Amino acid sequence: MNDILILAGRLAVVAGAVLLLCLPLIIPQGRVNRFAWTTRFLSYDGKPPRYRGKKRFNQYLRRLRFHSRIPLEEWQRQKPTLEVLFKKKIYAIKEGKTVRDVDVFLVQEKLPKFIPWDDSYMEEGRRFAIGEGYMGKAVWDVKSLPHGLVAGASGGGKTTILRCIAHQAIAKKWNVSIFDFKGGGDFSDVERESAEYHDLGDGYGSLIISDPKKASQLLTALVVEARGRAEKFKEAGVRDIDEYNASGKMPFVPWLVVVDEAAEILDVKPTDKAEKELYTEINQSLRTLARVSRATGITLLLGFIRPSADVLDGQIKNNLLFRCCGYFSDPAASRIVLDNDRATELPPEVKGRFIIGEEEAQAYYLPARAEDQAKAPGRD
Repeated sequence: MNDILILAGRLAVVAGAVLLLCLPLIIPQGRVNRFAWTTRFLSYDGKPPRYRGKKRFNQYLRRLRFHSRIPLEEWQRQKPTLEVLFKKKIYAIKEGKTVRDVDVFLVQEKLPKFIPWDDSYMEEGRRFAIGEGYMGKAVWDVKSLPHGLVAGASGGGKTTILRCIAHQAIAKKWNVSIFDFKGGGDFSDVERESAEYHDLGDGYGSLIISDPKKASQLLTALVVEARGRAEKFKEAGVRDIDEYNASGKMPFVPWLVVVDEAAEILDVKPTDKAEKELYTEINQSLRTLARVSRATGITLLLGFIRPSADVLDGQIKNNLLFRCCGYFSDPAASRIVLDNDRATELPPEVKGRFIIGEEEAQAYYLPARAEDQAKAPGRD
């Protein structure tokens, strides 16, 4: 009899331990079941999602995993009501490890509103650090996405991103050319930095170009340069600048061309025949360069304050595969850049907040002048 009591006691202890281990699954599963039956959030066989547990994804997100036959589109449609259920903002809902797993990412901590640039953020090779996102570091891989587009309202941080990328390119000893027809000294510190590497751009003019004629001359020269590089790649039997430079031949220097407010050269209303011919030539050279320079190490980065379908048409947009978009209240502007409305969901009061690629991120802040660093806002 005593042996039976001892065995029963041991079984009770084991059962209690098992129950404690299962409680984190049982309690949320009950809430999910009630929600599913109430809202008819059920799979085709009438079953609710099965809760598989939670995990801290990073400092910003917690991941909840579910086993479910419910289509991902239906999860996305139910996002507002799911936020009420979990009492947290949902950052993303994605497919998990298998087609029947769904991961729900809940925001645990908001992104910082200010991240000062530090050279330790630099990436190796033809990659540029852009900012910090909910899903991780935001990086532009130029090898995969040769040309880029940055759009955002005036004062939202667009030029800061362009300046930060130019700063990194100069540190990597790239050739850098910046078309800035606004003036105002947005790239003054970047220009001073480039003086250290002025020999790399010998014969192609200054770093900052504000004269349309000089811009046209440079673009024409770069089209010739791109075609010449492509011919060399063909002779060497390589696909791109990385393979060519690794072959032991005289290396080519990558080249970054930044156009701050591209509408200044793509949406000009000429006043006479000569001006019309000049801007037509600039427009054509820019589009040609976007098409022929993908593998040659010549990279275009265009900035827009207010994109429109007339300026950013399909011919050039389809070659600008890296997309970075700040807040727009108008869904049409967001769709032109991102092909969706996500830019309208960004917090308009936060400068430097962008959709980078497909993720929300806070862009790094690099001041236009060294003395501006002391005036920059602190983290909050």
